[in-house]
Amino acid sequence: MLNHSKTLGIYAWPPHIQAEGVNAVLDNLQTIGATSVSTSTYVAEPAVDGEGDRREPPQNGNKGLVREIDRPLWGRKALYLHTGPSFSHDSTLYEGMKYAPQAPNDLTRKHGDVIHEFLAEANKRGLKTYIQTSPSRLPTLRDGVDPAERLADTPRLPYGKLPSNRMVNFASLASPAVIDFMAAETADIVAEYPEADGLLLDRMEQSFYTFDDAFVDYGEHAQKAAEEYDLDFESINAVVGEALGRFASITNDELDSIQSKIDIPIAFPGLAAANGSDSQKSLTDAMKLRSNIATNLLKTIRESADSVRDGVELIPITFPPPLSVLTGVNFSEYSKYADAVMIKFFTMHWPLIVTYWTEAITAMNPSVDSNKVARAVSIALELEDIPSNNASDYAYPEPDTPHRAGSNAQISKIKVATNQAKSMPILPSVHGYGPLEDVERRWRIGWETGETGMWVNRYGYLSEPKLNLLKRVTS
Repeated sequence: MLNHSKTLGIYAWPPHIQAEGVNAVLDNLQTIGATSVSTSTYVAEPAVDGEGDRREPPQNGNKGLVREIDRPLWGRKALYLHTGPSFSHDSTLYEGMKYAPQAPNDLTRKHGDVIHEFLAEANKRGLKTYIQTSPSRLPTLRDGVDPAERLADTPRLPYGKLPSNRMVNFASLASPAVIDFMAAETADIVAEYPEADGLLLDRMEQSFYTFDDAFVDYGEHAQKAAEEYDLDFESINAVVGEALGRFASITNDELDSIQSKIDIPIAFPGLAAANGSDSQKSLTDAMKLRSNIATNLLKTIRESADSVRDGVELIPITFPPPLSVLTGVNFSEYSKYADAVMIKFFTMHWPLIVTYWTEAITAMNPSVDSNKVARAVSIALELEDIPSNNASDYAYPEPDTPHRAGSNAQISKIKVATNQAKSMPILPSVHGYGPLEDVERRWRIGWETGETGMWVNRYGYLSEPKLNLLKRVTS
């Protein structure tokens, strides 16, 4: 018997809706007992390999090129796509802004209505419906605007240095221009899609995939925000710079001492003890600055959605603890503006994080053993129950490779987030990529530990055996 007392949400990306048809997708999802669906605001057509503007599945900094989808898309399990927006944006909402939404193209005119059709049909079937957006991305400049204007909204490392090797092009979330654009986009989407019950906000805060991600944003926009929050930006900037620099001198013995999560979110244990309570306070303030900026963006999006119509659900999608500390999530503060929060268990990315961090730390400090660095990063971020002593084990998993994600580690992350969120629902978002047995392990953790349910990312990974498996897991 299907369990309808908990949420079971499925992401259905537009290309699969287009390729398989609205009713075919929804028939499959209703059969397994889905209660909620989401999609996005673009449409697509297949492109010649190497062309197009998007790859399905995403290549994740080229390390994800081994990945395939389970449900063939136009006959293929990996392909490039030409895309276009699913609707014509209301240009009046963006007047006077340096950023502008993507203009409609031929794909918009040919296929754009499919998103309305999908949401409307899902409504008829009693499913809750959501549109997924990306509030932390760096928007596209309006034609004719100096590219330096976009560079000004790129997050900065301490002392104004630009980060390198970021996997995703995130924005400075304290930038007034970025905030204004995201508010306008929110109002635009909510008005265009009255069929949608809410928005899934992926993501509200900075990333942490690469090592530099953990040390932004400390640019001019963040400095002005710090002044508004009565935080000492000069001290924050200095201590974050010290924390970053400390990795250039960390020793193998210190790496071996890592046995639990990061005591100070942006440096391995020992920094506060070495530099005193003032440094510890400044590091705490650095994390507070990040979370205040992210919460303010969520507040702005809430106000924008409410200005169009009442009752729009907002569900940020973020990372689980302690990764959430690095990105700037404050679950308690989010509860003031969000209806729930999803925490990502895209566990094929976890070894990628270890690899990126290991590469960056060993580049700064060639004297350390890369195997010890990889093990320390995995332990510090609580990614595994039994970390490896071999850095080469942290490769992006191929389709038939189980994910390096500890069962106890995943359970702990869900419980910690649930506790921090107070009464706000925490929904694990568990990926469907991987071999059947490992997917079952991860889905059972999400479903059984998530008190109010879970989401599965995404329909393209739900082969017929996985659809049947998901039905069994959630029954």
